[in-house]
Amino acid sequence: MSETRRAFLRAMSAAGCAVCAGGCASVVRRGTSLFRRRNGAERLNVAMIGVGGRGGANTLAMARAGENIVALCDVDETALIAERDRLSERYPDIRLYKDFRVMFEAEKSVDAVVISTPDHMHGVAAAWALEKGCAVYLETPLTRTLGELRNLRARAHNGRLLVQAGNHGSALDEFRHAAEIIASGLIGEVSEVHAWTTRPVWPQGVLRPEGSDPVPTSLDWDLWLGVAPLRPYKSKAYHRFNWRGWFDFGTGALGDGGGHLLNLPFRSLNLDSPLAVEAEDCSDSFEETFPQKSKIRFEFAPRGKRPAVNLFWYDGGLKPSADLMPQVLSAFGQVPDSGCLLLGEKGLWLTTDDLGRHHYLAMREDARIVDAEKHGVWSATPATLPRVKSQQQEFLEAVRNGTRTYSGVSSVFPLMETVLVGCVAQRIPGHLQWNGKKGLFVKHDRANLLVVPEFREGWSYPA
Repeated sequence: MSETRRAFLRAMSAAGCAVCAGGCASVVRRGTSLFRRRNGAERLNVAMIGVGGRGGANTLAMARAGENIVALCDVDETALIAERDRLSERYPDIRLYKDFRVMFEAEKSVDAVVISTPDHMHGVAAAWALEKGCAVYLETPLTRTLGELRNLRARAHNGRLLVQAGNHGSALDEFRHAAEIIASGLIGEVSEVHAWTTRPVWPQGVLRPEGSDPVPTSLDWDLWLGVAPLRPYKSKAYHRFNWRGWFDFGTGALGDGGGHLLNLPFRSLNLDSPLAVEAEDCSDSFEETFPQKSKIRFEFAPRGKRPAVNLFWYDGGLKPSADLMPQVLSAFGQVPDSGCLLLGEKGLWLTTDDLGRHHYLAMREDARIVDAEKHGVWSATPATLPRVKSQQQEFLEAVRNGTRTYSGVSSVFPLMETVLVGCVAQRIPGHLQWNGKKGLFVKHDRANLLVVPEFREGWSYPA
């Protein structure tokens, strides 16, 4: 094992053993969380790491919520300046950084950090934020590797700090009510789930491009690579969008979409980490990128009297058999391009969008599936979950008030761990058993090499 991996394991064992001092906001203990003592009218100080793509949307959400955005951090000066200019009238004193480590040393009064970087920088940026006592809003899939995910949970738990996932469909009223209805037992016990997507819409199943291109003057390529191994810059190969398909930077179609499409079965069925996983169908494997398409089967243990669950994931245009859903075919004429289907003993439930806004229901005796909101059960099932304005707003209220969030790291951990276990299965053929308590694959050294990340020299987790 390399020294960087040994250091990471040491960091995991020590994560969060003491509440961190300095750097971010001073904090006080209350109940089971750490947060600044503020009145309801006082604005939170927020720092943004990554301001392009989802970062721009998250920055806008923070501004609309009326919080005080004190710092922007991005390795791309073009994106950084554009975001500063967009916010300049409202935040004339906003400070700019390229390196979040420098930002954390310079900023002394940050309450919350929003991280919207490529996947490979999620874990280390979040660890630095938690080290400084900051609450963290983190885009899915939270981290790139399984070891980093467990490290994140340990730091958040031991430091009693808030980490919320950015799977923003969780905040939709429609999503929460669907989860309530399924959990009520309307469609009976569910033992089979199918989720599918048209992703990837970026290159996967490709070789590394040869040669190199001049690095744009606005981009700090070394900082963009961050913890990942050095490689030459190639135009349009990685930055800004196409990093998702590369092992070193992203988590492929499953990592990008799984935190959204698999959200409903985890919330409504109370699934834990999987027992086993296997890629039953994969396109040709490549040394550095995820496959163009795959079908993955996850096995989940029974939960008390509730049955075991087989969950199937499809990407790259693969879909479940139409024979599984005759009521869907009757209504739509085909299997939708993407969706999540829960097959219960009494009926079936279907979502046809990533976030869980559109829901359909059919009981077993029904000929056609119908819009669930037009079914009598929609209004008849009582609400048991709180309703919120948005994912970001729920996070901000929790930072201010010390309340729990629906997508806190502990509640979404089984979902995110399942996604990352599946990402390993896309790279390692065969039936893999997963030991969720130990955080390792059972008797499979090759798979376990992918659990703990290899950090480039000069990058590390805070002690």
